[in-house]
Amino acid sequence: MSSNTLPLHFSAHTIRGAGRGKNLNVPTINLRLEDIPSSVEEGIYAGFVWFNARYKKQDTRNKKQIEMQRFCAAIHYGPRPVFHDDVAFEIHILDKEMKKLPESVTVQLIERLRNVEDFASPEELRVQMAEDIAEARAILKPSPH
Repeated sequence: MSSNTLPLHFSAHTIRGAGRGKNLNVPTINLRLEDIPSSVEEGIYAGFVWFNARYKKQDTRNKKQIEMQRFCAAIHYGPRPVFHDDVAFEIHILDKEMKKLPESVTVQLIERLRNVEDFASPEELRVQMAEDIAEARAILKPSPH
């Protein structure tokens, strides 16, 4: 996918992952690969994700409301060579701890950061993921005025 086709929106169902992201302190939401548009190029992205989340405001019956909310994300699409594993589409939500996996999400890919790379160890991957997350945060979060 060339940069002139970004941003790109699509919706996808979530699936349970292997838990490696959580073990690296970078938990992810994994998407069903059949739902990923064929125009999406493998790589690391900055983007947004929407899904139904509990809203703190309570309604008149004193129940928490559920509504679609938008979150900033660092996204990986492609193989996971460090773990000798197949292709996955993984979304790391920035600055939000996920308590429950949503059934589906809507994704907007904003900017492609880099190609998928192999690393000598999970620790080297973790260091690179921290850099990717910082870059995604800088792209997605508006600067304070």
